[in-house]
Amino acid sequence: MEFTRVLKKGTSGEDVLFCKQKLLELGFYGDHITTVSKKTFGADTLEAVKRFQAQAGLTVDGVIGKETWAALIDGTITETEPVTNDTVSDKAAAVCSLALTRIGDLYVWGASGMTDLSNSKIQAMDEEYARAITFRDSQYKAGFADLMAHDCSGFLSWLMRETGIWDDRKNCDGLWTLCDVVARNELIAGDFLFRNSTTNAEDETHVGLYLGRGMVIHAKGRDVGVVVEGINQGGSGYWHKCGRCKLLNQ
Repeated sequence: MEFTRVLKKGTSGEDVLFCKQKLLELGFYGDHITTVSKKTFGADTLEAVKRFQAQAGLTVDGVIGKETWAALIDGTITETEPVTNDTVSDKAAAVCSLALTRIGDLYVWGASGMTDLSNSKIQAMDEEYARAITFRDSQYKAGFADLMAHDCSGFLSWLMRETGIWDDRKNCDGLWTLCDVVARNELIAGDFLFRNSTTNAEDETHVGLYLGRGMVIHAKGRDVGVVVEGINQGGSGYWHKCGRCKLLNQ
């Protein structure tokens, strides 16, 4: 079967059923789904597509376009969890697993697990609120529900609060102070990645969470929210520093 149209929640047809069967074969549906027979693109398929896109290093939007279709047909990607070998602590593995459940959340300046996503709340938090609101509306239209909002450091702070590691909120500079420096080739799941100010190498301005296998999750910006992408997605020099958080490895 060839790609002929974009598939998303609400569409139906033989091509939808074909993709659903591929997703099931590759293991991207929840354990409660053992067979697929309907030709409709529903909520379970939306979540399966997002998990597949995250693992494939694609834009995670729950829509099967040309790139997602091509990756499905290739069939070489299988469902995997974040690295959980002996070098990765249980705390780090828990943080990575929780992070993957928040793909598609909003980026709002100053937010950290914020659940009030009303226009007035977003406007009160972020001077560039219009972009965040536009992204929120597009996510709702695509079928996302139970969204939260974070900025980059707020996202990591929320992950650590929710997994019981601390009860705090730190900015990028504060998160960097919690880390031991590691080389890029020493990265393991749960490590933090940082971008610096263009004028001050001691000023950390953005942070992401390394998931293992060359993948990073971060609250990237107002137009895209929380995304999973390859570590070199923004170029090999996008991330300036790597750190291993002491609180995740105690």
